[in-house]
Amino acid sequence: MTTEQQYGPTSYGQELADIYDDWIVRLQDDTEPTVRFLADLAARVAKDTGESRVLELGVGTGRVALPLAAAPGVEVTGVDASAEMLERLRGKPGSDKVSLVHGDFVRPDVRGPFGLVYIVFNTLYSLATQEDQIRCLAGAADLLPEGGAFVFQGFVPDAARFEGARQSGQRMEVARDGGTRLDLGIVHHDPVHQHMHPRYRLADPAAEREHTVRFRYVWPSELDLMARLAGLTLERRYADWDGGAFTGESQAHVAVYRKTGPVRP
Repeated sequence: MTTEQQYGPTSYGQELADIYDDWIVRLQDDTEPTVRFLADLAARVAKDTGESRVLELGVGTGRVALPLAAAPGVEVTGVDASAEMLERLRGKPGSDKVSLVHGDFVRPDVRGPFGLVYIVFNTLYSLATQEDQIRCLAGAADLLPEGGAFVFQGFVPDAARFEGARQSGQRMEVARDGGTRLDLGIVHHDPVHQHMHPRYRLADPAAEREHTVRFRYVWPSELDLMARLAGLTLERRYADWDGGAFTGESQAHVAVYRKTGPVRP
């Protein structure tokens, strides 16, 4: 079994699609401000570029894409490597308003241009190498017109905290419903390659299941350089979807880039 099969975007859906909406989504309870932010940005970009189409990389079960597609003037396409995630999405009200593509979001099989491309909820980190992450940004840039926008959202790495959690073996309860709870721990951390493996454990009185995810986390400054290589220039970085100021204490960030062409050193 390859590393991709064990840890990649495809296996993530195979293992977690049936509990994703009930449990995993609870870890990112920010859908309303996310949709508001993206809809406002899509409207501004449409005025600048004439392109109102929007693309989500790693659409999952449609947590963001479905309400965004209901916004006036927004046409949403979603790509995901997991057939199981897309099947869940197709069963939801409003799914007919989202064009769905099953495939690799590193180089999505879609026809541009899109005014806005976005990737949220740490999804970029599911790509296990820096090379694939750069290819993903370059692929997104290729689908944008001049002045089009790319948005990333994810956690800010904290290597010391990751290593401490790994060494202690401590698990943290992150969600609960009656007698069932979702715990999260870290079972591997490689600061050299920036790999971190969170392990979810769904503790149910009737049964228990675990799933390990592989992340390659990216530092904000590293992301900016990767984006520049792809022809994307940072416009603004926020601490959250409400536009909070990004500081050295921020635990997450929302970064907005515009397509300007690759910057040569």
